[in-house]
Amino acid sequence: MTRARPKQPVRKFRWLRALVVLTLLVGLGGVAAATAYVSRAVAGLPPLEAIEPRPSLTSTVYARDGSILAELHAQEHRMPVRLSQVPLHVRHAFIAMEDHRFYSHFGVDLRGILRAVYVNLTGQGFQGASTITQQLARNAFLTMERTYTRKIQEAILAIQMERTYTKDEILELYLNQINFGRGAYGVQAAAHAYFRKDISEVNLAEAALLAALPWRPPLNAVSGDMLARQRNVLEKMYRHGFITAGQREEAGATELVIQPRPQGRVHAAPFFLDHVLEVLLRRFGAETVYTRGLEVHTTLDPRMQLAMESALRRNLDGLRMQPDGVQAAALIIDPATGHIRAMMGGRVHETRLGLNRVFSLRQPGSAIKPLSVYVPALDRGYSPGNVIDDAPVSFPQLPPAPPFEPVNYYREGAVPVFSGLVTLREALDRSLNVPAVKLVSRLGPQVSMNYLRQLGITTLVSETTAAGLTDLALAPMALGGLTHGVSLMEMAMAYAVLANRGIQVDPVAVLRVVDADGNVLYEAMPRPRIVLSEATSFMSTHMLRTVITRGTGRSAAIGRPAAGKTGTTDDYSDAWFFGYTADLLGAVWMGYDRDFTMRDGRVTGGSHPARIWADMMRVAHEGLPVRDFPGLRGDQLVQVEICTKSGRLPGPLCPPAHRTTEVFLRDRAPSEPCQVHVAARVCREHPQYLAGPYCPATVVRTFIRRPEPYFERPDGIRPQDAPQEVPTQVCPYHLPGGPRPGGG
Repeated sequence: MTRARPKQPVRKFRWLRALVVLTLLVGLGGVAAATAYVSRAVAGLPPLEAIEPRPSLTSTVYARDGSILAELHAQEHRMPVRLSQVPLHVRHAFIAMEDHRFYSHFGVDLRGILRAVYVNLTGQGFQGASTITQQLARNAFLTMERTYTRKIQEAILAIQMERTYTKDEILELYLNQINFGRGAYGVQAAAHAYFRKDISEVNLAEAALLAALPWRPPLNAVSGDMLARQRNVLEKMYRHGFITAGQREEAGATELVIQPRPQGRVHAAPFFLDHVLEVLLRRFGAETVYTRGLEVHTTLDPRMQLAMESALRRNLDGLRMQPDGVQAAALIIDPATGHIRAMMGGRVHETRLGLNRVFSLRQPGSAIKPLSVYVPALDRGYSPGNVIDDAPVSFPQLPPAPPFEPVNYYREGAVPVFSGLVTLREALDRSLNVPAVKLVSRLGPQVSMNYLRQLGITTLVSETTAAGLTDLALAPMALGGLTHGVSLMEMAMAYAVLANRGIQVDPVAVLRVVDADGNVLYEAMPRPRIVLSEATSFMSTHMLRTVITRGTGRSAAIGRPAAGKTGTTDDYSDAWFFGYTADLLGAVWMGYDRDFTMRDGRVTGGSHPARIWADMMRVAHEGLPVRDFPGLRGDQLVQVEICTKSGRLPGPLCPPAHRTTEVFLRDRAPSEPCQVHVAARVCREHPQYLAGPYCPATVVRTFIRRPEPYFERPDGIRPQDAPQEVPTQVCPYHLPGGPRPGGG
């Protein structure tokens, strides 16, 4: 009987075939899954054709002399450098520590990966395998999450970057990207943050320390852990052939000094920097300003800024007034270009982009007079030698408002003083209110407002507000009681027109802005505009010179030709001084932020503001030759002796005390003799009366005859020259029957 053949091998073959098929299916599934996984990782990458790291870069603000005023950055303080600026031992320190085969792999170090896997699996510790290129890819484009997706993305990006950039370009990008703590990103920022030096000055010991810092807490002082990390870098540099054993030992023995972390930097010229920052933010926006590595070149002169700050401290720190807290602001400007050389917006800078009193609106007081009164008058035919009567006057107003009866700042006790017939120059020298009001009355308030606007004052109110306020009236235009007030900046630029011979320019703080690639994004272009005639500007300046030499601004004398004007409000709330030379213009304001008065300190424009101006401008002009103001071309000017009571040529009756030499434009020089001084025969015993036929003795004396009468005040106050007026009544004491009893 024949046995049946066993069927087991067939079953074994079937099982083997099934296993192979299953393995193939699993393998294909794994490949498909891996392919899908990698595809998803690739889909999350930035466009590979546009790979270019865009790190946040620090913008730098420079003063006029090239010194650094400030560095502007967000969270990342970055100061990019070219690889050629980084010493070789600094580069080698990072390569030895992070990726010693950097110049031989293609972006991913396979040997490093295998070594890291072995070390990690055998429990010998943890070792990373990311190359410098991978780290750059991660920092520039990816997140810091530890996932396989991110690792795949990192490797793909690294390979692509190696195909796009040279090794040196990748190393340069990396050295400018690393986070070193203290907000410092990149080796240059780190060198400044820890050693207060440029990266080109870093020695081997310091380079090794910098290479040990990334991804670790920031250092604040020398410690054992810090030294161990630094020596580990030196050991790796030696092991990989970057330094010799002798260099390793010498660097290890070098003393390391970590500079203390600043507790909040105090910038030079903080108010100026605020102004620059506002200009930049308006033009470019915050992201560009804080992250794009701009070079901002400004007009600030550090020497003049220090002079200004010193002048404010010297004149204000010892000032005792109630309440405390009096403030000040100041400017120095080149009137020919509008370049702001120095700026203080307060005594203390309290917060970035906070209150800058250079731009606050305040009442100008008498500082407005040259701009709203005398410039229009000179431009419309008046001369400094013309005479106006500083005498009581009354201007009716619409009911129920009482008449407007202006008085001067000067008083004898509580009694206002009127000087009588004065020249326009004297009225401006002494800042007399009544002549200013009379001139605006003659010219018209609208003319004054037009000139102010022409000179750049933008805050005037020409319509009547709901509260019944308007600037289109005698008092606001003549005396400065404005609805909103004016800013120190606009007033300074208006005076700059006079200093610049009638040419208006805009204030400039930022000269040029250059991006990180060297492209000029902005350059200040001058836009000069003629807004006043050269003759009017010259004559205005000529009048303002004597404000300093003999008028209210005598405290502002600095030993060189200068012109200026004081300003004080009636309640002593604001005090100003504006002045200029042939080279520079300075402006000073003093007052309180709230509605307080400086009456206790008797602060006027001619006191502390004028002294501050003199102190800062004296230093600002050091090294500059003494220059007079330029004259008018040709023979447009003549000097003429005049009578100060008439403004005409002196007549035989004009006494020496009423004679002076004045400057005129040739076509405005007086040609008629004085008719104000007159002779009259008076009673010798009672010279206040004309001689009568019965006066036993008479005498001929010289008097003045006013061109027009003045307003008779109810209190009887008369101008100071009223006793010099020619009598109008005949002597009542000497009568036909003999002297009246008591008449002498």
